[in-house]
Amino acid sequence: MSYKQFTQENIYAIEIYKKEWYNHSQIAKKLCKSHTSVNRIVENYKSSKTWIFHAKQCINERKKLRSRINKKNKNRIKNTNLEKFILKYTKKYWSPEQIAWRWKNETKEKLSKDTIYKFIYENYPELIKKYFRRKGKKYKHNRKEKYQLIDRKMIETRPEIVETRERIWDWEWDTIIWVRGWSKQVILTNVDRKSWYLLARKINDKSWNSVLEWTIELFKNIPKYKQKTMTYDNWREFSEHRMIEFETNLDVYFAHPYSSWERATNENTNWLIRQFAPKKTDFEKISQNQLKFFVSLINYRPRKRLNYKTPYEIFFDKSFKLCSSF
Repeated sequence: MSYKQFTQENIYAIEIYKKEWYNHSQIAKKLCKSHTSVNRIVENYKSSKTWIFHAKQCINERKKLRSRINKKNKNRIKNTNLEKFILKYTKKYWSPEQIAWRWKNETKEKLSKDTIYKFIYENYPELIKKYFRRKGKKYKHNRKEKYQLIDRKMIETRPEIVETRERIWDWEWDTIIWVRGWSKQVILTNVDRKSWYLLARKINDKSWNSVLEWTIELFKNIPKYKQKTMTYDNWREFSEHRMIEFETNLDVYFAHPYSSWERATNENTNWLIRQFAPKKTDFEKISQNQLKFFVSLINYRPRKRLNYKTPYEIFFDKSFKLCSSF
């Protein structure tokens, strides 16, 4: 464990324990740290005159070191290909962490997400509100099972391989509404559990026949052997699940009411779409082409859970270089 992970409280605690004649192993146990890390921070920051460890002196020297590193990193980015890379993919709604890891994977150069944050805040603050995903309100989920669906297969009967995410073509579906009761138009979302690849389409209403029609249309050109399972929510628009199973090769299952975590892949992806179409956005003002563009931004954005590969790369088993395109 590196001494860089020590907080100011930890550093002051080390000074107190040292005055009480604790050895480094005892201090490490009290702080739940490695004894080698405690030894390193004491040896590196003890006074050269008195050979006594002072917490305040240690904190000040660490701040100076961090300042020098930040200055070096800023000079490293300015007017370089790295700056072009950061600006290009920030405007594609990538997070600094996604940009940093993608840069590391492709160039083998070290880059911290904090360095990117500081660079953008100091040099391009106008990009923050426009391209950063900032949510002021905590996500709330208060659904009620209003409609009884007949002859459902619940999620516990789903094959175990679906839970392990070892294969593609296991899907989770949901609908995103504008404001309940205001508009009939909804966005139908479909996410693959392994690759997190998103398919979405705007439909005129959330009736069962619209969902049935567009589900059949979507899977019409997909080979039967690639149609595995589908996991739905408990809303009325999914009432014709038996007809969907008949028309496609999908085995349809339902999550439990009030259990959004059972469809976490889809819920997380819906939240990503809300970055481009926040709540109270009128879906009638969003065209199919605009929605297609939003979906492409999401599918071509690297994900931490995919080891910073994109859903497109995982879903189609393809790879491509981004650094060479700017």
